[in-house]
Amino acid sequence: MVKKLFAMMAAACACALALGSPSAVLAAPADGNPAVVYDGAAKAWHGENLQEQDVIATVADVMPGDALTQEFHLVVRHVERGVTLSMRPDASGAALDALGDMSIEVRDGEDALVARGTLAELASAEGASLDLGAYTADSARGLRITMTVPTSVGNESQGAEHTIAWIFTAQEDGGSASAGSDDLLVQTGDNLLNVYGPLALSVLGLLLIAAAVVAKRRR
Repeated sequence: MVKKLFAMMAAACACALALGSPSAVLAAPADGNPAVVYDGAAKAWHGENLQEQDVIATVADVMPGDALTQEFHLVVRHVERGVTLSMRPDASGAALDALGDMSIEVRDGEDALVARGTLAELASAEGASLDLGAYTADSARGLRITMTVPTSVGNESQGAEHTIAWIFTAQEDGGSASAGSDDLLVQTGDNLLNVYGPLALSVLGLLLIAAAVVAKRRR
């Protein structure tokens, strides 16, 4: 009996570890592509299969005219009414001073132009965000972002490192939901342990108590 209880405890531990692992089956979409997802039911954004370089650009040791590229799928799910999506770059004052003229161009999977602008224009609080379109049903589209270092970059920027991230916004029913690149990098599956962990620990606790009782009676 005691051996059986310990076997059950080991199985429960394995289950808890599997649920908490970002590589669990539930954590990844079927196609495995990096995706930025807006969920209309939750009114929230999340990332799937994203790596930092997919949504955060690090500009260091670049030459004038160099280009940085990011690619991911923009996915819309559980939308009952129309939702309008947009994105804008987030950069420090130092990055804007050095790279304000950097051009940013967004194209879809068919190479059609979605939006373009400069870093200074798009990162400004008064500037317009990059329009990613309006959606009335579930949808997915590939996006490719190309950032080109301006020819005006001088030697003083050669040793500097700047980070450009993204803020995504969904406008729906008079309200809005936004998420930054760091938020998206918390993968969907990473939170499974928070959901199922307490249950698994409760089961383990009960099994430990039962094992102690059985062991006491066998003495």
